[in-house]
Amino acid sequence: MPQLLLYFLPALLAFAITFAVAKLLCQPKLSSYFIDDTGGKKLHKKAIPASGGIALFIGIVITALIFEGSFLIQNHLYVIIGFAAMFLLGLVDDLKPLGWRSKLALQFAIIFFVVLIGDLRLESVILEHSFYQMPYYISASISIFLLLFLTNAFNFIDGVDGLATTVALLFFLGLLYFQTPFSGIFLMCAAASLFAFRRFNKEPAQLFMGDSGSLFLGFMCAVFCILFLEADLVISNIRLQSYQQRLPVMTGLFWYPVFDTARVLLLRLYKRKPLFKRDKLHSYSALLRLGYSHTQIVSLIFLVTLILLGGVLFLEPVIGLWFFLILQIMVLLALHIYLDVQIRNFKKETKRN
Repeated sequence: MPQLLLYFLPALLAFAITFAVAKLLCQPKLSSYFIDDTGGKKLHKKAIPASGGIALFIGIVITALIFEGSFLIQNHLYVIIGFAAMFLLGLVDDLKPLGWRSKLALQFAIIFFVVLIGDLRLESVILEHSFYQMPYYISASISIFLLLFLTNAFNFIDGVDGLATTVALLFFLGLLYFQTPFSGIFLMCAAASLFAFRRFNKEPAQLFMGDSGSLFLGFMCAVFCILFLEADLVISNIRLQSYQQRLPVMTGLFWYPVFDTARVLLLRLYKRKPLFKRDKLHSYSALLRLGYSHTQIVSLIFLVTLILLGGVLFLEPVIGLWFFLILQIMVLLALHIYLDVQIRNFKKETKRN
């Protein structure tokens, strides 16, 4: 089979399967089991089925297993089991909410299994002209925390039509561009499935991904963050000039979930609110209140992501890793300050009127 066809045939099939399953899930008989009602702190104004994770899981994992099952099972069995377990956890929660404590405990159990049994760990830290190999227990502990935090960070941003889908799509396109040494067929299937699902998830959304999709995709992104940071990219990657560029690439691709979650948790601590209770402190909620549409918010996140990645490729080699990471933090801090000031002004104007 020609090399080009080897990669694009699975992607085309993943696109077609995801599109067909998503279309089927929009039908009234099936959608009634997964309806996400309005009200409370939710931002959508009409009931939408939240079952898109089923279409994404089938389109990505099942298609990849059909074309490259032996390779994935032989080399990444525990990771695939983790993907399936996280999907099933989200699916159960979509059908019957588990409560945040039970859900967090089950997430921890899945991640604990993948890290300790599957040996998926962040083992080293490579910074500018320095290398540090972490002891096993520190490595395992940090890896469990990172996977748990990044999985839920992605889950938290699933509040605007097309936002989580676009963030995940950019992430997987970035993995393909930077030639991440994993199954190329799997990554192509992921990108193709997200392209298909975006048709149903963009504003106005016909289908939400639900927890089955957000936990599944969030865990996938978290796993690939570690795989990318630990990969021997000097041999396999012509896009990056040095090992140290891997960290800003990951922070550039996954900046928004980390930024929004850190911002929300700090605001909740400052306001003495429950850390895991739904509220409207998310940055996308603030932008909606300021008059931005769902599409404009997604476009803004898309643009900032491209700017950060462009900085990694063209600015980081000039100013160095530390200065670039500080610059990234300053940009995100400026975004937080802008949102905070605008919301305060909005509240003052609302009180006057």
